[in-house]
Amino acid sequence: MKKFLSKKNLFFAAILVAAFIYLVLLEPIARFLIVPDTQKPSESIVVLGGGLGVQRVIHAVKLYEKGIAPIIILTGQEMEFDGRKIRFKDIKLTEPRLAGMLAKMYGVPEDILFFEERSQNTYEDAKYVKEDLLKMGIHSAIIVSDPFHMQRVSMIFRKVFKDTPVSLTFSPADDGEFLLGGLWSPGEIKYILTEYTKIAYYIIRY
Repeated sequence: MKKFLSKKNLFFAAILVAAFIYLVLLEPIARFLIVPDTQKPSESIVVLGGGLGVQRVIHAVKLYEKGIAPIIILTGQEMEFDGRKIRFKDIKLTEPRLAGMLAKMYGVPEDILFFEERSQNTYEDAKYVKEDLLKMGIHSAIIVSDPFHMQRVSMIFRKVFKDTPVSLTFSPADDGEFLLGGLWSPGEIKYILTEYTKIAYYIIRY
């Protein structure tokens, strides 16, 4: 009987701890991942790749339409579906090219779009964008990504650009899928925890 009660108490204690984390701690944990929007007039907008990236592209288009910056640089890798590269007659489809198509649909001129298709992750985004900006003689950039990606983005980009004359600001894209103050789905919780794992990896790796 005592053994049963002990297991029962442990079960309820585990539920209380899980409820406390979910209801009290999860929001500040998630909020840490978001950095303030520090956008200011710059020479370029850099949109980081990541799947379709629709909200990121739309956000960049809005910045461009406001006259915040004259050019948009789109980063990312070759698109995949079910582990296979998406190609049409050996023409590869990349995240930047797809994002560029979307931007042009919103009226952005093709000649102000630039593509960085070498990067495979956020660190390489920073590395190759640094090369591109220095080669183009650009000294300021607004970095655009999803809100919960921005803490890691700002850490990496600030480190990579530390000894350059390029000034960076950060502007999280609107993302209606992740709402602070609401109920969290298992997918959202997994995303947040994964982001912390990636932050730890980058701190150790780089």
